[in-house]
Amino acid sequence: MYKKILVGFAGDEAGRDGAALASRLAEILGAQLLVAFPYHPLISAVSAENAERLVRSDLRELLGETGAIAAAEYHWSNASWPTRALHELAEFTGAQMIVLGGAPDHRQVGLMGRIVHGAPCAVAVAPAGYALTPPHDLQRIGAGFSDSPEARAAVALAETLASSAGAELRVIAGSALAPALAGYAFSSPSLPLIEDQLYAETKAAAETAAGEIVSREDVRLDVRRGDPSRVLVEASRSLDLLVLGSRAYGPLRHALLGGVSSVVMREAHCPVLVLPRSSLESRTKEQSDVASTVLDA
Repeated sequence: MYKKILVGFAGDEAGRDGAALASRLAEILGAQLLVAFPYHPLISAVSAENAERLVRSDLRELLGETGAIAAAEYHWSNASWPTRALHELAEFTGAQMIVLGGAPDHRQVGLMGRIVHGAPCAVAVAPAGYALTPPHDLQRIGAGFSDSPEARAAVALAETLASSAGAELRVIAGSALAPALAGYAFSSPSLPLIEDQLYAETKAAAETAAGEIVSREDVRLDVRRGDPSRVLVEASRSLDLLVLGSRAYGPLRHALLGGVSSVVMREAHCPVLVLPRSSLESRTKEQSDVASTVLDA
C-alpha cells in the first residue's frame, strides 16, 4: 500500500512536525522513509554531502537514532521549495505519500493547498506542534464521508489503514445545506423538514457506503447535523488520523465552493491524510494498465 513515504524538511517548525508524523507512519506501516531537503549547489557554501549530514543530525536529534529515521534515504532538490520539489521527488522516487507539517500561518495554508491539489500521491498533514506530542500508535482512524467517489475512496483507504494498524474505524459525515441554499431558506417554514430529510439521506448514504466498502462489522458511523468541515474538525479531537478525499478544484472554483479539505487540514486536531483526485486518477490508470497487460498476455 504505502511502501515509500516522502517528507520535506527545511529545519523549521512545520518541517519538524512533518518529519515526526512521517517517521511514525513509516514505522506503523513498515514503509521506507524518504527525506527531501532544499539545496542549491550554485549558491550554497557547503557541499551536498555536508548539507545532508546537517539534515541527518537535526532529524536524529529530533527523532532519535532508531526506527524509520535510522534507515531513511535522503534527496536534495533545487526546485521551487517545497511544492515543485516534493511533487517531482514523489514521482522520481515512486513515493505513495507526501508528508508535511501544517501551521496557522495563512501562507502555509495556501502552500498546503497547492501541494495537495497538484500531488501525484496521497498527502498527509501534521497539525502544528505535532513533533512535541509523545509517540503513539494509530488507535482511532476516521474517514470523512460525502456521497462522492473521492469520499468512498477515502473510506476504503481508512479501512485498509485501520486493519493494518489494528485500529478502530469511524466513518464521519456532516449534514447541512450548502451555504448558498441556507441563505435563501433560513426563513422558510419548511427548513426543519428539509434539514431532517437531508440528515436522513446523509445517514442512509453513509450506511450504504459502509456496507458496500467496509468488510469489518465493527465500523462506527458518526453522522452529525452541521457543516461538514466543522463536524470533521470536532471529530478529529478524538482521532489519531483522519482520511479525506479531495476533488482538487482549481483556485477560483475552490474558493467559490469553499473546500472542506482545506478547512480541515488547517484546523484539525489530528493528522489528516488527503487523497487528491489526481492521485486517484493515477491509481486508476495504473490498474487499467495492469489489466490491459494481463489481457494482452
